[in-house]
Amino acid sequence: MKLKSIVLSALLLFGTVACVEPSYDSDKVRVVEVTEHDFELNGQSAVTIFVGEKNTPKFSFTILKSDLKKGTLLQSTSNSEPNLAVSASVGSEYYTQSADFDTSASVQIVELDKTNKIAKIAVGAKLVNPKIKNYTELAVTVVEVSGVNYDYLVK
Repeated sequence: MKLKSIVLSALLLFGTVACVEPSYDSDKVRVVEVTEHDFELNGQSAVTIFVGEKNTPKFSFTILKSDLKKGTLLQSTSNSEPNLAVSASVGSEYYTQSADFDTSASVQIVELDKTNKIAKIAVGAKLVNPKIKNYTELAVTVVEVSGVNYDYLVK
């Protein structure tokens, strides 16, 4: 009888632990959200991908839906690419691309797998807060868009 109680207790404990949200590297940059509503950039259908750490959006990358093709590379130096809008929020500070400062941003569609509904996108940016002349950077990182965020990306 004691063995049965131990086994049942162990199964109950395992079942409770198994229901806990899966662990992940909370400091890893990941896609936090993809816009689900329709909007435009330069008069064309666009989508915004929010990336950050610990499920907190920090950087936003807005691209045209027509640029969602494997291999597409968008690069902007000092806000030179009109079809790429990038910004960041760090606390109460807002960072953006600027023609007046040394800023840069890039987005590359690495993979767009319609069968498995997964997109891999390389993103990177160096943005400025022009008021305080301070920079924030995101080294080029490949992020994965999947699930409902993939649906929003390609809709």
